Amino acid sequence: MSDFQEDIVRLKDPKNIKEALFASGPSVLMRAFERDPTVMRLVKGGAKVVPLIVAEIKENGLKLHTITLSCFAYILQKVDPAAASAVLKDLFVQAMKRPDPFFIYFAVHALRQDLKLPFKPRDPEYSYGELQETLAWVERTKPN
Repeated sequence: MSDFQEDIVRLKDPKNIKEALFASGPSVLMRAFERDPTVMRLVKGGAKVVPLIVAEIKENGLKLHTITLSCFAYILQKVDPAAASAVLKDLFVQAMKRPDPFFIYFAVHALRQDLKLPFKPRDPEYSYGELQETLAWVERTKPN
């Protein structure tokens, strides 16, 4: 198992992401990701980590802890926004049926960047209207 695979397995337990369990919202959670050495190691891994994270998301999707899934979305968005958008679209649509406090915001953050919608690089918190706008764009642009 590669070091990157070990890091991904480690992040599947949100207790292993420094300060993540104390996050009160998406912005605070993003700051926790930015300070976590494992997360930063994966971001620095660049293109090498993308297929590993995409495979993990495809295999486990919404069964992953919302903080872990948010973390994977954050890493993908930092490393490969197009790959993030591709793998997160369907999960975002599913998650919007029963929104959670974190993942939908990290997904919408990546999707808005890819769809060229107004996007805040340093802040993943979006209004209900922005979430709905993104959902409408995703549903309109999905291949049938």
